[in-house]
Amino acid sequence: MTRSVKLDDELVRNAEEITGFSDAAAVEEALRILAKNHARMQAIEDMRGMGWHGRHQSSPTFETLAEEFRALTAGRKHTPSEVLMREGRDER
Repeated sequence: MTRSVKLDDELVRNAEEITGFSDAAAVEEALRILAKNHARMQAIEDMRGMGWHGRHQSSPTFETLAEEFRALTAGRKHTPSEVLMREGRDER
C-alpha cells in the first residue's frame, strides 16, 4: 500500500543509520516494532490480576504457610538439629 506521509528528515536519516534500511523499509520496521510492543503491552495488561495480589487469589498469610509446612513435614523423621531446635523452643 502506498502512502504519502510527511516525516521529519532528521528522524528518517537516524532510522536509516540505525537499521541500515532504506527510508521506506525503516518506516516499515518501526511500524512492525510499534505493533509488537503494543501486542506485548496488551498481553501484560490481560494478565493483570492473575497473581497473588490480584482479584483471583489473595496472598497467603504466614500462619497459612506455616500450617501447610507442618502438614507436609508431619510424618517424616526429624534430624538431630531439628529435635534440638524443637526442644529449645519448648523450653521458652
